[in-house]
Amino acid sequence: MTTTQQQQQQQQAQYDELFHQLAIHLRSSPSSPTSTSTSHPYPGSGGAGEGQVWEVRQEKSQPRAYIHVSRKNWLDHNMNGIHIEAYVLDGQIQSRHGVVALHCEGGWPINFRRQFVPQMSNKIRTKLEEWNHYREYGKWELMGHLNKGMSICEVQVPFGASPYETMERIERQMRRLMTLSVVIDEVIGNCLDEDEEKKQEQEEEGDVSSATLEAISKEKVRQNDGLNGRSLWTVIDGYVVDATDFAKYHPGGLRKILATDEKQTGWTGEEFGFSLTRGQNAHFPKTGRIFEEGVRRFDMLQENVKVNFGNDVGSTIIILGKLQLQS
Repeated sequence: MTTTQQQQQQQQAQYDELFHQLAIHLRSSPSSPTSTSTSHPYPGSGGAGEGQVWEVRQEKSQPRAYIHVSRKNWLDHNMNGIHIEAYVLDGQIQSRHGVVALHCEGGWPINFRRQFVPQMSNKIRTKLEEWNHYREYGKWELMGHLNKGMSICEVQVPFGASPYETMERIERQMRRLMTLSVVIDEVIGNCLDEDEEKKQEQEEEGDVSSATLEAISKEKVRQNDGLNGRSLWTVIDGYVVDATDFAKYHPGGLRKILATDEKQTGWTGEEFGFSLTRGQNAHFPKTGRIFEEGVRRFDMLQENVKVNFGNDVGSTIIILGKLQLQS
């Protein structure tokens, strides 16, 4: 290993620890993550999003100089929703510029993103010009007009004299984006309202494909039993899911997945009564929370929703619809 590579590794380790400190601070003071208390690892840059509750996430694997900050309704529980993102990885260490950005990623349906990215870009254009007027810690760029699909804006933050100083700059730019949370919420609401209006108009015009998804009968679930090349459907908490790929990699295989629909397996004592949040299978709280978030998205968007339980292959199911109770 060359001297340069060793130095880069050392810097990466420093940034991993500094990002970790920032994440701990934000999680420990959720009601006011912008506090300028002396316990803050990078004091002096408060004032953003005062009193709001923030969710903070990092990748589990190294390097960890990568962070997402979001609000609950931004649907970033799988790190693929709307979020404020910052990172210093190998490319940034080489260029001596960290990255801070506002993203809207694949956890939201493509139709929503096509509305959200340009609307959000237009809303914050003047604010970015205002920030750039001060000419500190990099120049903000609007990215939505470049049709990159997920990035609304970002800034390349020049490194300071030390990693500590660089983190102060990165955090300051993050907190600027945090002041836009009310605007982000507003645009989310506008886009969802527009989606609902379009669905109602199309329903009135007889376009059945855009109407609210119909409930799925028990017989339809039974027909999709995963045998002879058929898809595998099962029921979780009253929602029909496509578990075809999931079953391929599940330790218990097809038989175990099919058993979830049996009377003795579910918490209700009835067929199709399986639950991740109640009864004997509620011992996977993280899995239950992830599925509940998926259900909320399905109910809100009324379209098929992928639910990813982890980063491994075969950890995804698809919510198809609600189970028809009388069938």
